[in-house]
Amino acid sequence: MSGSQYKLVHAVLPVSHADGKTTHVTEFAKEGERPTTTPPTPVAYGPMFGGPPADTLWMRLSYHADTARDETEVRAATSTDGVHWVHTGVWSLPTVSKLRIGLVAQNTAGAVARFDYLHTYRG
Repeated sequence: MSGSQYKLVHAVLPVSHADGKTTHVTEFAKEGERPTTTPPTPVAYGPMFGGPPADTLWMRLSYHADTARDETEVRAATSTDGVHWVHTGVWSLPTVSKLRIGLVAQNTAGAVARFDYLHTYRG
C-alpha cells in the first residue's frame, strides 16, 4: 500500500438475512499502515458510521498535520441541508504520503452519484 486512505461515502449496504433488502448509511473509514501495533499490522481497516444519509448529501473532510507525532488526522462531517453538520469522528494514520481526493460511485450494480460541487481550502 502506498499511503493512508480515508473515505467518506453514502453507502448502500445489504441487510443480512433480509432477501435482498438494503440500508443506506454514511460511512467514514480509514485504511493504512499501523507499524506501532503489536505485532505490526501492514494494513488496518476501520469504519465508523456518521450522520443520516439523504438523496442530497453534503460531505466535508478536514485535515490536520500532527507533525509532533508524524500523523495525518482527518475529520468527517455530513449535512442533509448544507447548514447543519453532523461530525462523525476523526481518524489518524501515520503520514506516509500526500493526501489526494477521489470522487466515486461504487459497491453495487446501479450505484449512481452526481457530484455538484467540490472545493478545497488551504488551512
